[in-house]
Amino acid sequence: MNDITPGWLVEPQALGLLQLRGDPQYRRIPVERRVESVEAALEDGRAFADRARDRWGSDPATIAACCDVPVIHSEDDAGFGSTIVHAEYRTRPPSIRLYLPSIRHIDRLVLQQGGRARLGIDQTAPVFLAHELYHHFDCTRSSAPLSRQYRVRLFGIGPWSWTSGLSSLLEIAAGAFAQQLLGLSFHPKVLDLLLVEQTKS
Repeated sequence: MNDITPGWLVEPQALGLLQLRGDPQYRRIPVERRVESVEAALEDGRAFADRARDRWGSDPATIAACCDVPVIHSEDDAGFGSTIVHAEYRTRPPSIRLYLPSIRHIDRLVLQQGGRARLGIDQTAPVFLAHELYHHFDCTRSSAPLSRQYRVRLFGIGPWSWTSGLSSLLEIAAGAFAQQLLGLSFHPKVLDLLLVEQTKS
């Protein structure tokens, strides 16, 4: 496996743009709005993290408990095909499920990369839990969810116009939330890239 490229550790905007390129509506996003949208998502995640830390501290498990969001540790494999699922947030009722087999797998990859010395972590469960906490805060905010704040036009007929939100912005913001809350040196998208590197090796 290749070593983690140092630039990945310090460039959340570049990682955000990488995620944005994977959005189903990417080609409809005006070029001049792409960086702006990523920066807005990163800032949204950081702002929520700062508010959560000021109120409850920086431990994701404590925050989840204070917000009455149960955290379920599951031995299920929730992946499908080439998609690996580490955690998910469910809205009704609010809960976060951590999928331990895939988390243990990414923990081993982090250990191979020098874990504590290179990334500053030796366990990824808190990162995934923090990531899902952002989704809780986004779903329960008083204003529109982030994906609805940045919409693109699909098509229009006369005065009517159909639009779509950008789901990738949620993932960018959730990663920024985890990075800010936990004081990580990297945006958690790096963990996905570790998995990609493993499949290539």
